[in-house]
Order: sequence, then structure tokens, then C-alpha cells
Amino acid sequence: MLPKELLKEVRRIEIKTRHLVESLYAGGYRSVFKGRGIEFAGIREYYRGDEFRSIDWKVSARSGNLHVREHIEERELQVVVALDLSASMAFGSGNREKRESAVEFAAAICLAAERNNDRAGVCLFTDEVEKFVHPAKGRTHILRLIRELLYFIPKNRGTNLKVPLDYLNMTLSRRSVVFLVTDALRIGSIERELRIAAARHDFILVLVRDPRERMLPDVGLVEIADPETGEEMVIDTSDRAAMQRLVERQVVFDQNLTRVCRNFGMDMITLTAGESVVKPVCQLFAERERRMTGHK
Repeated sequence: MLPKELLKEVRRIEIKTRHLVESLYAGGYRSVFKGRGIEFAGIREYYRGDEFRSIDWKVSARSGNLHVREHIEERELQVVVALDLSASMAFGSGNREKRESAVEFAAAICLAAERNNDRAGVCLFTDEVEKFVHPAKGRTHILRLIRELLYFIPKNRGTNLKVPLDYLNMTLSRRSVVFLVTDALRIGSIERELRIAAARHDFILVLVRDPRERMLPDVGLVEIADPETGEEMVIDTSDRAAMQRLVERQVVFDQNLTRVCRNFGMDMITLTAGESVVKPVCQLFAERERRMTGHK
């Protein structure tokens, strides 16, 4: 029997993200994802016009006639949400933490997968993979995923994005749609892992930001602490030149991140703590549909 609290929270998420889930179901959910694999269907004789690369030379040599291998596209998607649960995800300058927005997004993706009869799984990580639930189908499984997303308490506070990338690259033998949801990226240290993941899967980077991380209000000297390392420092928020330099550094970082994603053929979504997760996801789907149909 599922706790009433969990069912109430699931219902709240379903209501809040109903537009997103319905959009993913009715719209281009299947068409815009590149996660479906190719399944071997059988061998048949070669017909004029068949692709040369599909010829099975071993079978052709044994039979004396050309034969080709036939494949079909798998009918279902496999979706995995890798969620950063490091201490910095608990930050929120408004009425919601970054983790809350991230969980809402992850739950909506899982519910959309259920609605489309696809398999969904989650990977919860800090500087290690703390929980991995293998992709599966069904309402009971999806409720388990949402329970883990909502209530799992991580052991560690830090972040190491190389760890979940390596883990998923080794664990997921089947091509999947992978959402990496995090608030921190040091792209230079994980470019190799990102390149491998983007080649094997339909990989989507989901950045979770808080408005105050980009520009602090002018309140004078402020003591802040890194939630992951505990390191403390004092910032003079009245020094607008210094604050502007921080903004410019963030802009350069975002530009480099966009470049890396483009080079690897990855898409990126930015979620803002306290704001709806629906709009940025729908924008991604609209952009993917435009690219696939050739519309600008």
C-alpha cells in the first residue's frame, strides 16, 4: 500500500505538469526522440535496390546467393533520468529549491514515459552513484521512481559528473534517451564522457539554475558557503564591477557549454528554480520538431 503522502504528492505533480505530459503524449514525444534502437528481424534474399551495406556476406557465401539482414525500429523508448542530489541542489533564493524543480521535471518525464508505455529508470548521484533503478514499465514502477525522486536522502554532499556518465555508459547496453539533470558543470573535465554518452544515446543536458546565482542583490558584505565543500568566503555585493565580472564569466561559461553541446549533437534545457518546468521542455520539443521537418 502506497503512503497517502506519496500519492498526494504524485497527484500534485501530475496536475502541475499535466500540460507537459499531455503535450509529450499528443505531440512529438516519439518522433523527436532518437532513443529507439534497431532490432534484428531476420535474413532474406537480396532484391535490386537494397542497400549494399545490409548484405550479410557470411550467409551469402554459404548459400551462393546474396542475402541481406533486415532490421526494424524498436517500438518502445527507454528513458533514464540522471539526477544530481549534491548539497548545492538544495539552494533556493525564492520559495523553491533547485532540487524541487529538478524533481518535478524528472517526475513529469517518468509520467510521460508511462503514458506512452515506455520504460523509465532513474540514476541518483552525488560524487558517486547512490541509487540506480533499472528502466521498466507500469504504474507501480513509475510510482516507485517518483518516491525515490522525492524522498531519497543522499549520503554525500559533493558532485562528480564523471561518475554517473561512466556508470550509464557501462550499464545501459540499449540506446536510451538520457536526461542529465544538474546545477554544476566543469565541461573540460568530462568532455570525453559526454562525447561517448552523446554517441551512444539521445543525450539531453538539463541545467538547473537559481536567479540569485547569476546576480546577487546589493546588500553589502555577504558571507557565503559552498554547500558541497563547506568553504566560506565573503563577497562585497555593493561592488557592482565585481558583480558584473561574475555575470560575464557566467555568460562565457554558458557560451562554451552551448558550443560543447552543439559539437556533440546534444540538446540543452535550462530550468529556473521556482519557475514552471513546462515551458523550457515544450520549447525543446518545438525546436526538435523544426529541425526534423526542416522548418526554421
